[in-house]
Amino acid sequence: MIKKGYLDYVHSFRGFAILNIVAIHAFAFALLIPLNFEQDRTAPMYVLNEMLFHDSTLYFALISGLLFSSILRSRGYRRFYQGKLLYVLSPYIVCTVVFSMMRWNDLGTGLLALPSNMSDYLGSILPNLLSGEAQFTYWYIPVLLFMYAITPLLSKLTGARSYAAIPAWIIMLSPLVFSRPEFEPGVNQLNAGTLIYFTGAYTVGLYLGEKLEARLDYIALHLKRLVTVAVLTSVLIAVLMFAGINRFGFFSLQESLFYVQKLCIAAVILLWLRSLAENQPRWMTNFANEAFSIYFLHIFMIVSLAEIFWTVLRNPDFQPFSIYLSGWMYFAFALFMSMAIVYLVRLLVGKYSRMLIGS
Repeated sequence: MIKKGYLDYVHSFRGFAILNIVAIHAFAFALLIPLNFEQDRTAPMYVLNEMLFHDSTLYFALISGLLFSSILRSRGYRRFYQGKLLYVLSPYIVCTVVFSMMRWNDLGTGLLALPSNMSDYLGSILPNLLSGEAQFTYWYIPVLLFMYAITPLLSKLTGARSYAAIPAWIIMLSPLVFSRPEFEPGVNQLNAGTLIYFTGAYTVGLYLGEKLEARLDYIALHLKRLVTVAVLTSVLIAVLMFAGINRFGFFSLQESLFYVQKLCIAAVILLWLRSLAENQPRWMTNFANEAFSIYFLHIFMIVSLAEIFWTVLRNPDFQPFSIYLSGWMYFAFALFMSMAIVYLVRLLVGKYSRMLIGS
């Protein structure tokens, strides 16, 4: 059931976002594990996975900004920050404490390892909190907290008129120049480029939510153009990936295209969901209800399943069939187990589950 005060179609879009995020990781692991974590960035399955799902976290940033300016701002900043402390920071701390016990095993015998001793474990918690590395997807939470911290400033900028609105537009367009880093071993995703990249999408959400219905009506007038741009950027991304063309110094051509692509796709999906009015897809709403918890839990579920079938997945005699099958297995298992854990935690602690795992 959709929580009171949420826009139905925006809530459904959250379900679309989390499904995309789980998909990118499920199929990435399906490719990486059999290949000993060596990425072939020109492999067709790799290109397709990246083209469809890479940077789907931009959807979350857009949703957060949109909901603030359309709904949450009217409730006051005190309530806004209280909610973020309880339902974003608190589960982030809990999940970091739990998953700091799990390490990537570099011995090639599996994926999960325990800390060498209690001192090693305790000493890892604070660095993991600051860098978002208890699970490799947690980098987004410090980014999200940064965006929340500067929300009053961004909100004021997006509400400005005439030339006073120029700084807001600069922020929204800045991801076309400043990009997040690629995923590489030992490279932390939390840097200035990442903050700029996702703050741009968050600011787009703030701007859109200022006059949500009117601005969506205006966007609807250009729906065919948006679809065309989404398709063209997708094709161009694939071409550049196959050709190995991306970075020019700090500038990433692919990340710039992903930013445009994801914003266009977001607009198209939002318009489609809005057109459904009260007939929102139930399956999408169900995932939307637990999206934050799925984000916290899904990587561990993927890794756990991979650990069980490690020998089979690494056996070349079963490839490429095992690669294709394991991607779908990871995707379904991560969603099912994440939802199941939410259900169990909710049975045990009731409404306090939001403070523990986000739902």
